[in-house]
Amino acid sequence: MMTCDEFKELAPAYALIALDEDERRACAHHLATVAPHRGCVEAVEQAALVAARLGTALAPTLPLPHVWQNIAAQVRTQRAGGALATAASAVSLEEARRRGIYHICGWVLAAALLGLYLYATPFDFRRRQSSTPGAAIEPATAMGGATAASAQLVAAPH
Repeated sequence: MMTCDEFKELAPAYALIALDEDERRACAHHLATVAPHRGCVEAVEQAALVAARLGTALAPTLPLPHVWQNIAAQVRTQRAGGALATAASAVSLEEARRRGIYHICGWVLAAALLGLYLYATPFDFRRRQSSTPGAAIEPATAMGGATAASAQLVAAPH
């Protein structure tokens, strides 16, 4: 049986869904128990908020143009050193930029999807908890201080 102190140590990993199956199951069982908790739900909520903000912590930026030129020059010299460089095998600056933008867009999309998933997970968790007897969470607390009416709209099953 897991104690509240043990749970609070694992709460950030639980919110990030970074625990192995046994630890996750033990944490879920701990939260489902009817016994009073000492800040367990609040620890998970706080960790989920931090995790949701991680995806938007840094604004995506493109490197300066001289960085792309240096990269393209290094690629050209590496290809020329190993074999005869032809016009067809040389990487143009535009092609390098396009590849870099696609790469950045992929990471931004992955971060946005992770943020949305982590943002939605606590609400789904709260809905499941509210159906468990004795494990109800106050809607205003679950929404981080929102009104009870708006919390009920978000938490209502669809």
